[in-house]
Amino acid sequence: MRPIVVLLTTESGKRDLCARLREVGEYTEAEHFDILTVGECQYGVNVTDSVKSDFDDDELAEVDARVGAFASVMLEYRGTACVRSLLETVLPGLTGVLDTDHGQLLDFAEVLARFSREPDWDWRRPH
Repeated sequence: MRPIVVLLTTESGKRDLCARLREVGEYTEAEHFDILTVGECQYGVNVTDSVKSDFDDDELAEVDARVGAFASVMLEYRGTACVRSLLETVLPGLTGVLDTDHGQLLDFAEVLARFSREPDWDWRRPH
């Protein structure tokens, strides 16, 4: 399985996010994961909200406190440079939380700020 991140945002934020994902590259709907290709980078995109069942009660409560009622978009990616580039393109102006799948729930604004401050930041590496 490829690495993933989960983008947690409001229903309206999810609509905006999905529209941006469809506009940024070649987007093909598929049975389990839609396929997004942007240049040399390819992503799996799951917009079904099924990933919510993978969160424990504490995580759900934290996201609910930070975002309110939320929806999810899961992204599979091959390399950090690719997903970073995609996130820098689609997240500006949106409110939500990024689940790094490495024990961190980070506000979208914080993610974009870290990208700007720390060009080599990789959430998968220990702190």
